[in-house]
Amino acid sequence: MRRVYKILLVIFLLLSLSGCADLSWTTAGKIVPPVHTICPLEGQWLVIKEMETDEKPGEDNLGWEGKNIQLSGNIALLGDYVWNRPEFKIKRVNSTNYLVTKYLNLPNELMPENKDVEVITVSSEENFIGEFMRIDEQRLIAFVQSNVLYLKKISDQVESNLVSVDQNDFIANQQSNPGSSGVLLGLKLSKESNTADNGAKGELTYQTLWLAIDHMKLHPILKGNNVFFPRNSGFWELQIRSGLDELSLEERLSAHDVSTKILDSQLKTMISRGETKKSSGRKVIEYVGNDFVVVENNLGANHLQVLPVDKISTSEGIKVSDLLGDNGSAAYSNARAQARRSLYKNPNIKSIDDLSVEQNFGLIRKNGHWYLRGRINYYLQNSSEPSYLDFNVNVVPPGKLIMYDTLCLSWQYIKDRVPEAVDAFTSPNRDMALVVTKTKLLVYSITDGQLVSEPLAKIDLPAGASVIMAEWATDFYVDNWEKAFLANGAEVMEDE
Repeated sequence: MRRVYKILLVIFLLLSLSGCADLSWTTAGKIVPPVHTICPLEGQWLVIKEMETDEKPGEDNLGWEGKNIQLSGNIALLGDYVWNRPEFKIKRVNSTNYLVTKYLNLPNELMPENKDVEVITVSSEENFIGEFMRIDEQRLIAFVQSNVLYLKKISDQVESNLVSVDQNDFIANQQSNPGSSGVLLGLKLSKESNTADNGAKGELTYQTLWLAIDHMKLHPILKGNNVFFPRNSGFWELQIRSGLDELSLEERLSAHDVSTKILDSQLKTMISRGETKKSSGRKVIEYVGNDFVVVENNLGANHLQVLPVDKISTSEGIKVSDLLGDNGSAAYSNARAQARRSLYKNPNIKSIDDLSVEQNFGLIRKNGHWYLRGRINYYLQNSSEPSYLDFNVNVVPPGKLIMYDTLCLSWQYIKDRVPEAVDAFTSPNRDMALVVTKTKLLVYSITDGQLVSEPLAKIDLPAGASVIMAEWATDFYVDNWEKAFLANGAEVMEDE
């Protein structure tokens, strides 16, 4: 009997151990998502036709027809371009609603049989490649580089030479245009050029400039309204909209994928559902990143907020603890406590606002870098107007807030070369620099770690202008971004 008991005990332990061999729980109690080793678009696809959209009817054929698209877990080959180790994200959407947002009317023979379809987003190293809507297992509609393509599957597998090739070859191939850099530069401007206080008294407007160089030669400078910026899902546009007829909204943030369209009727529905808040205050955009926006909201008092792009209309900002973690949150609390103590030394202080403490923070630009800053709102004796005190937070902004903030030239060197400089930006390729003064934006190429003798361009800036975004593209992506910006309505900037 004792022997039988031992045998049963051994079997039980073996079963327990085998059950734990592929646990989906981490020690922290979180579920680990399954890893998909099979590419959902695996195989070779032939471009049968370039489709027309309502937004761009009758455009000339851009040469995609007859080209081959090959996709696998290791390689994405689209025409003449190759990406290494692509990532695939799948979502299910209503096909009719999705095609409306893409300005696309498909003929009946290309409409999916099911109302809900798969849309696969393909990206590589945080760079958006395209979206693919599945009609069925053999047909796709692809949205690639501002083009709409009808694809048919011609093989379930990619070519054998793509499977066996050295991955380093593709890393080199991706950099098909070395020595090329470009930047989408977001600007905050005052409509009243004589308003010196950063637009505080006048109405604000926002613009995006595209500045690019190729082997030290400047591309035509492009300019567009609002803020045009890249995300992992494609290009988006951020703007502040004014009142919408009877709803009388004064200023409201709006962000959307530029490949989709949002009708005013849809916007009104969002407002009626409470997805967009009605307010009488003004929001001033201070910073735009891939996934977060920093604003100053003067509804009642001037509060700072960090808002997620995907929920840009929310009234609640991101909390310090959610963005900076425990150590960053502790540093923020200590800095705020010190600033608060300094306020209480002022006998004229009547009260200090300690509500929404964790949400009242943002970013400030100084000496070529972004820095975290917090804010304390307070009231003075015999005054009904709120005041505020900003304080520094000695924590490096996290990568999910700012992806790139490197200055390859020292600030002292830049000031020596351009004494009027108030800000500067340099490209990841270390071949391009932007130097900002109070009245000019200077574009330089960089050679041997130094600015060239004369700027490639001098762009006039109105009083109070400031940079709220600098998103860099290098090599292949320069051409891709430039085409996308032009497709969104950007125009060549006239010589001033």
